[in-house]
Amino acid sequence: MTGSMGYPLAIQDYRTEADASGAARQQSTLLRSARQDDERRRVILTRTVELDVIPRLLVAHPTLVAPAVAGLLVSTAHVADLVGLVLSRGEPEAVAFVEAMHDQGAAAESLYLDLLAPAARRLGEMWEDDTCDFTEVTIGLWRLQNAMRELSPSFLRAADTRTNGPRVLLVPLPGEDHTFGLSMVYEFFRRAGWNAWSGPVESSADLRGLVRREWVEVIGFSLACDEKLDAVRAEIRSVRRASMNPGLAVLVGGPGFTANPLLAAEVGADGTATDGRQAVLQAKALVDMAAKRR
Repeated sequence: MTGSMGYPLAIQDYRTEADASGAARQQSTLLRSARQDDERRRVILTRTVELDVIPRLLVAHPTLVAPAVAGLLVSTAHVADLVGLVLSRGEPEAVAFVEAMHDQGAAAESLYLDLLAPAARRLGEMWEDDTCDFTEVTIGLWRLQNAMRELSPSFLRAADTRTNGPRVLLVPLPGEDHTFGLSMVYEFFRRAGWNAWSGPVESSADLRGLVRREWVEVIGFSLACDEKLDAVRAEIRSVRRASMNPGLAVLVGGPGFTANPLLAAEVGADGTATDGRQAVLQAKALVDMAAKRR
């Protein structure tokens, strides 16, 4: 009796499983077909929007079309023109020249790195070659700095707005006169969200007092000529001893370090950079390394 009852039950279980399997296959086929139908509808809708709706909107509302502005590439000819302006004309002409290039599509960062900075370097070379005297170079750099100041709002438009970024102190070596390059580096740090301070320091004692009172992660020195390497070496040694931050990082910059980056290690610095963009990257790497050591 038990055996005869078990057999029909087994057949019933088998049929139930087969029916369920068939139903599952049928449902899978229906779902796949539905997905294919949905995909076809999406393709049709997308093509309709691309080929019909959007063109109609643009015809009806031409202001929706963004103007295509090809970025103006800064050339060496532009640099030469700007140098000529700052030496022979006045400040308004130099500012107008830079603003016109920006209006024509040259990016603010490119104008900083590829126009203003090379123009400043060219003035320095002309001073060394006795093509220009100290007064001419000073006035020319002042005009470049004013052009940079006018461009600054556009440059800082995409600035990181953090208020608790790491602190960087950017100073010329005491006694240095030309600080245009340092001002540009300062702008790059500001845009990257650093708590940056820049300006001349009256004496080495004032600088030591500043780092003794304030926590600073990075200090950057600007040096215009190689004749003061001993002075910058002594300055770096003294600020390291005075700083309340035992992991203070030191960067150096200037024409001499650009020409020979190995000089940075010789004066006791942690690194050097050829421009403001590289200075920010170097400083961030040094701060990250100091944080890992703590």
